[in-house]
Amino acid sequence: ISLMLQQLVRSIFGAQNVGVENPSWMSGGFTMLGNVSLPWNRIGIIVFAVAVLLAMGWLIGRTRLGLFVRGVTQNRPIASCMGVNTARIDTYAFALGSGIAGLAGCALSQIGNVGPDLGQNYIVDSFMVVVMGGVGQLAGTVYAAMGLGILNKFIEGWAGAVLAKIAVLVFIIVFIQKRPQGIFAMKGREA
Repeated sequence: ISLMLQQLVRSIFGAQNVGVENPSWMSGGFTMLGNVSLPWNRIGIIVFAVAVLLAMGWLIGRTRLGLFVRGVTQNRPIASCMGVNTARIDTYAFALGSGIAGLAGCALSQIGNVGPDLGQNYIVDSFMVVVMGGVGQLAGTVYAAMGLGILNKFIEGWAGAVLAKIAVLVFIIVFIQKRPQGIFAMKGREA
């Protein structure tokens, strides 16, 4: 479906990527440690991502919708027996995830050009982060993203981008064999 949607966008809007101009306040950068420079647009993206993460944590942990989403995720039949409309919660969760993906696309537009395949390079990495962090665990996802990102960049400087990606994938496979529930397992009872 993804490839069909990408081709539909290419057919309607064309295959050329479109550049997004940064606002003037995001131009330039912050210099630290001598010659190390951190651009303002990257700092803005980091702040934006942390704000979205905190809002998501609040929504999942402190609201009625979050309670229902957690209930449906942990035990769908019991949540349905308790009166939760699981189909509606699935719709809300999908809409929320789609909205967050849209916000991520807005953030990525500040780094490079916008095209039909803008997020294609991040799909496998995102899947690995969620699997390693533990499905349904926001804190585990954050730790896994930081750990895998740092590991990938460390190996990339030593062995190159392709070997770094392969090494991270091998690490994920070994990790999942040893700990299939992820870094933080969901709490619950086993039968």
